[in-house]
Amino acid sequence: MKKLNPSYFEFFFFRYGVIVIGVHVVTISIYLYTKEKDPVNWAIPSILCFLFLLLVCSTEYRMLRKHLPPANVLLTNDSLIINETPYTSEQIEEITYMPVRNTLNKFTDYFFEIKTNDGSVFYFLDKNMNWKGESPTMKILSQHPVFSLKTKEKSESSDGFLAFEKQK
Repeated sequence: MKKLNPSYFEFFFFRYGVIVIGVHVVTISIYLYTKEKDPVNWAIPSILCFLFLLLVCSTEYRMLRKHLPPANVLLTNDSLIINETPYTSEQIEEITYMPVRNTLNKFTDYFFEIKTNDGSVFYFLDKNMNWKGESPTMKILSQHPVFSLKTKEKSESSDGFLAFEKQK
């Protein structure tokens, strides 16, 4: 079984973790360079940075859950397990890769839409792009013997969460 969607921690860490690490590197460098004896001056930016990270991540998480609750998706040899419910390949109508701008910020977020034959629609976030700019989830699905014919890619939309409401 392969998990296709990232965990929320993984998603938000790769999105904002670089900022937190950058602030820590700068504050530690300044602390070591000035040979400051008081560690409070070093600890305050670190604490503020972590609080900022928690605030931003929690607001984006709430916005995501409000507009589009993402599904938890696992891939097996011949089925998808979506939110702990198995769907065989015959029950899956289409898997669509959707780049969408203006959802959580001004940058593009990558989602997958799964349509089933009974009319259900599930969305999940894509994992971070590899160094070649390719989607690891799209690569797995397009090489899968059962789901490769059911997987397609849509053009990028700039409608934000409205792009998902048009689908319904």
